[in-house]
Amino acid sequence: MTLQSYTSANQSLPSPTHIRTSYVWEKSSHLSAIPQFEPSTWVKVLHPPTAFSFDEAWLLCQCSEHNWLAWIPDYGEIMLHVDEFCNLTE
Repeated sequence: MTLQSYTSANQSLPSPTHIRTSYVWEKSSHLSAIPQFEPSTWVKVLHPPTAFSFDEAWLLCQCSEHNWLAWIPDYGEIMLHVDEFCNLTE
């Protein structure tokens, strides 16, 4: 079927904008709202537990969907919610 015969049959082709929007929606619908972190990586702690502790933590293991066990130098182990830390590059 040629493009001319397709459009002459009273059927319209989707616009390029519609196709691009659908593609972006489809790609983004598979993404999780929660950032994915990996064990054994350094992260930036947004609110350190004490004034004397470091503002970076080493992720040890994921304990639940929203919580990670981490180690902060000069403090020790701590349970962090994903809202309490971010990637060092952010």
